[in-house]
Amino acid sequence: MDDNTTCHNGHTCPGWNGKQAAPTDQPFCHNCLDRASRDIRALVYDYLDLAQLHEASLSQAPDEHTTGGGHESPTLLADHVEALQAEILWVAATWEHALRARQQLSNPRTYTPLWRTTVYDHLRLTDRQPVLVKARPGAIVQRAISIITGRLDQLARLEPITVCPTGIEDEPTVMHGWEAIHQLQNLHTRARATLGRTTRRFWIPGECWHCDARPTRDVDGPLYRSEPRRHEDPMEVHCQPCGATRPYADYETYMTSLLWPGQDTDANVRIAA
Repeated sequence: MDDNTTCHNGHTCPGWNGKQAAPTDQPFCHNCLDRASRDIRALVYDYLDLAQLHEASLSQAPDEHTTGGGHESPTLLADHVEALQAEILWVAATWEHALRARQQLSNPRTYTPLWRTTVYDHLRLTDRQPVLVKARPGAIVQRAISIITGRLDQLARLEPITVCPTGIEDEPTVMHGWEAIHQLQNLHTRARATLGRTTRRFWIPGECWHCDARPTRDVDGPLYRSEPRRHEDPMEVHCQPCGATRPYADYETYMTSLLWPGQDTDANVRIAA
């Protein structure tokens, strides 16, 4: 790759300096790849937690006295959770098989996630044993994530292949390996939202006190205020690129003096220069 390329995560990269992401000769910088590894590894637990949520929603008997909206139907919730689980299974298995084929690893024959013919067929790695081995979906996800996270840098560099992105009913689409990493991270975000583990973000003006992140015209960030989960929880300000956190009271001081508490004027002059 070109030595002058920058991280594909753009303004969400921890190395974003207000103009460009961290320089790297790979699709992602080291920090972004570490963050992706954590997100993708969590998909195993997301899948299990969604299974428990799915069982709970199916066990809820409908109330015959309930009329109108206000609450989502248990059946609709169950369908949504089941569809998300199926997508996690499909995407994880798809890119596991793509990695196995490119690295010429053994084919476990528990899933054929690619369109009509698999990557193995394209590379002539088939062993003429089309019969699939039975396996539990959860076990397939766990094995797939293990293969992917152990070779995440190789997946990021994977050449474009034709896949059905989210399921067999999708139109075949050409995707790069680095796009697969974004897709897997997005699944983790969606799973967290379904499980009720996310909070709303409110973008606020200002520059980060810890990294070189600066506001960019027509782009959200880098600072945001998260919504406290409970009334007694403290309100905090976060920097999206580097993940640094400070109390909201410090932000109020910054908005008044344009200087973060503990940050001297000389340091500010050096940063501005």
